Order: sequence, then C-alpha cells, then structure tokens
Amino acid sequence: MAMQDPKAASPEHLEGAEEISTAQYHPHPDEEAIDTKGTYVEDSDAKGYVDPSLIISEHENKDPPLMCLAYVTQALDKGTLGPASIMGWQANVGAKGQDFALTSTFLWCGIIAGEPIANQFVRRLPLGKLLGGSILVWSFIICGLTFSLSIPPVFVCRALLGFFESVFGPCLLSITVQWYLKSEQPFVQAIWQCMLGVSSIITSILGWAFYHVENKHANLYGWQWLSLAITLFSFLSGCTILLLMPDSPTRARWATEDEKVKFVERVRSNDQGIKQKVWKTEQAFEAVKDPYTYLLFALAFFNTLVVGGINTFNSLLINKAFGFDVLTSQLLGIPLGAMVVAMYMLMAYLVTKTGQTLLVMIGFCVPNIVGTIVLLAVAPTDNNKAGLVVAFYCMQCFQACNPSVFLMLSRNSAGQTKKSLTYAVTYIGWAGGNAIAPQIFQSVWAPRYLQSLEIHLALYGCFIITCLITRFLLVRRNTRKIAAQTMENGAVVNNNSRAFEDLTDLQNPDFRYSL
Repeated sequence: MAMQDPKAASPEHLEGAEEISTAQYHPHPDEEAIDTKGTYVEDSDAKGYVDPSLIISEHENKDPPLMCLAYVTQALDKGTLGPASIMGWQANVGAKGQDFALTSTFLWCGIIAGEPIANQFVRRLPLGKLLGGSILVWSFIICGLTFSLSIPPVFVCRALLGFFESVFGPCLLSITVQWYLKSEQPFVQAIWQCMLGVSSIITSILGWAFYHVENKHANLYGWQWLSLAITLFSFLSGCTILLLMPDSPTRARWATEDEKVKFVERVRSNDQGIKQKVWKTEQAFEAVKDPYTYLLFALAFFNTLVVGGINTFNSLLINKAFGFDVLTSQLLGIPLGAMVVAMYMLMAYLVTKTGQTLLVMIGFCVPNIVGTIVLLAVAPTDNNKAGLVVAFYCMQCFQACNPSVFLMLSRNSAGQTKKSLTYAVTYIGWAGGNAIAPQIFQSVWAPRYLQSLEIHLALYGCFIITCLITRFLLVRRNTRKIAAQTMENGAVVNNNSRAFEDLTDLQNPDFRYSL
C-alpha cells in the first residue's frame, strides 16, 4: 500500500482552508481501534474485515442487495388515497374542502416527527430488521385506514403511517452507501426510487379493476378492496425483507468471510465507512455549522413543494381539470407511472455520463416550466385535453430530481454521527415540502388550480438558484482539498487510507465531493 505524504494529511497543512475541519485526527491511534490486520479502524461493522492490500476484480465488484421491493411497498402504502380519491372515497368518509389535501399533510407531518428518531435508529440498529419490521407495522396501519369511514381516524392513521415510514428513506440510503461505489449509486438509487412510478402503474391498474366491484362484495367499497390488496402485499413484503435483507455487508448470512472482506474493501474509495454506533459530539456540531446541510434541506424542500402537490392531485387533475371520466383517469395513470420510471433512468444515465448532478437537475426543470406555462395558458376543451395530458406527463421530469437530491446527500456525507443528522435534516426538508405542497392546491382554486401552478413557477426558480449555490460551494471545497494534497512535483496524494476511521467529509483529506 502506498504511503500517504504526512505533510498532505496533517492538520497543519490544511490551515487557511476555512471549511476544512481538523476536529478529529488520529496521528497516534488507540490500540482498541487497531484492526486484526494492523489497520486503524473505528467503523464497528468494518472492523475485522479490512484489508487495504486486497485487489477487487471487476467480476467481484457487482453484488446488489434487495431494495426495490421495499420502495414499491412504501410508495403503494403512501399513495393509496390517490386512486381512492376518484373512487368515491371522499363521499364515503365525508371529506370536505381541504380534507383530502390534509390527509397528505398529516402523513408528512408524521414523517417529520419521526425523522430525528428514525435516523438514530438507522445509525444504531440492524438495517434489515429495522426496515422489515417497519413495513409490517405499515401494513397494519393501512388495514386500519381501510376501515376508517370518517375523517378523524383517517388523519390519525395517515400521521402514524408517516411516523413509521420515516425510517424508510434513511435505511435505503444507508444500505446504498454500504454496498455501492459512488460511481454506481446514481443507477442504484434510480432503480429503487423509480419504483415510485411502478407503484403508480400498479395502483392505477388496481383502481381501474376495483372500481368495477364497488359495493358488490361483503358490503365493501371498491377503494376498500384496493386498500386491502395493498395491505396484503405490504405484509408479505415486510416478511420477505425481514428474512432476506442483510443488516450490513459483514452480516450477510450467505457470504463467506473472504466475501465480506471484499464487500468492505470495494467501498473504501467512498471514504464513508460502513457503520459506527458511537455518538461523536464534534461531528454533530460540524453538521449544524456546515452550510451544505442547509443547502440539502433547501434542495429537498423546493423539489417536494412541487412534486408533493402534483403526486397528490394527479388523479383529480386528470379527472376534473382535463375532463376525463373516472375509468379513463385511472388508466391514464399507467403511462404517467411509466413516464416517471423513464425520467428516473434518464436522469441516472445523464448524471453518470456527465458527472454533473446539479447541472442535470437544472436541465430537468425546463420541461416542467414549459408544461406549467402550457397548463396556465391553454383552457381544456374536448379537442385539446389529450395535449394537456401530454404536457402534464412532461411535468414528471422535475420529479426525477428527487433521487438526485438524495444522491447529493448519500455521496457527499461522511462521519456516521454527522451523516445521521444530515440525513435527518434533509429528510425533514423533503417531508416538510411534501406536507405543505398539497396546501398549495386550495379547493377554491379547483379544478384547474392556476394559482397553484403560478406558485410552482417561482419554486422552480428557487430550486435552480439553490443548485447553483450548492455547486459553487462543493467546487471550492474540492479545489482546496486537492491543493492541500498536491506535492511539489504536482502529484496528488489520495490513497483512501482513512476510509474506516469514521471521519467526516470535512475532516478526511481524501474525501472528494460529487458535483
């Protein structure tokens, strides 16, 4: 293993770099943190499985865990009321005015309340068991929602659903970081997050099917049968994930000891470690002081202020604003879901190809801006409503920015304590935007919601400005890190030798930010 230039790694050499923290360096490691192979390791799950001399072949560098099932389950649970809203649900439960919008808001308020707790659970508890157990809880709450025929219990169920779903995003992001290289993460995250589109297709098909059996069997409404079907799917998914999802690469029951070492070493270049349960106060202070933490919050918040409203009201917009009947509206949700999948994968391809996540996200704002202007300028008629639906489909491009926002979170956060707080802040921004978004669609503005669309135009501008500021910050940090490690002969010393010391992105001189 190449030796690191001590000058390049020393805190003194980093003086003058105002954003590079030197709060935690280990020039003389404690004996307890020495790995069995003589390497300094603080990472609790990586300890005993670190071998810097190991060379990983391309064939051995691919071994994905199970995540898509978890995401499609979560999306189905959360999106149940979308198709139900045009299947008579509002009349059956006595929903009036903003009640339907509030069902979404209560769900996201539950997520906001749960995020600080959830992220500490993710840091300390086995991820596979935490995720599978949470899904089982969701399934029982969805069952309760099925038989809630008045608004108060609906609000309670939605808030509880959000609270227990709060572990979901941090779990999957942590699993992605544990198993995949930064270069692989765009496609990995796109694959499991595009299950949102798959869930839209499934709920549209189920909504169309169960609309035909409304109130004909066991005195249950069609939307109740839809909800029961999703309950059963969620329960079976939870059992499957509880049994099969490994808690970490070093705890995979099906892997040999040699394979576990390879799983750990293949992510060394991420400089993010595997898992560390010890709370570090200095990392918590760094997370609070780091402006990047709040830029991530803003990116997630501005994105979901738009996406959350569109997702909640897409069925009602197609049905009421564009003038399609209920069955046709359900079927039109199928290509809508397919569009989401296509945009997520296109976003992942462009991010991987260009290496410019933030600039690609800005580009994906353009179709939404154009589509919004079309919906504002063109009144729906029988002759143009198909064209308006196409414009609405184009507005799914901005939704594809969602996985890229979390890509900026997962790839650019290090230090287990700092990550737990940064994840929490970002997911609170994500949930907060989703909570407020439905309220932008005021019932008095129905059915076209022109004022809502005008607000969306302003939000696109806020998102673009935040992307530009974030990129400027990260470029400056990378430039300073490279300068601090550049030797007199122009070579840059970066051998990822401190990947498992549980250093933050600012503390670790080898860490590089993805743009």
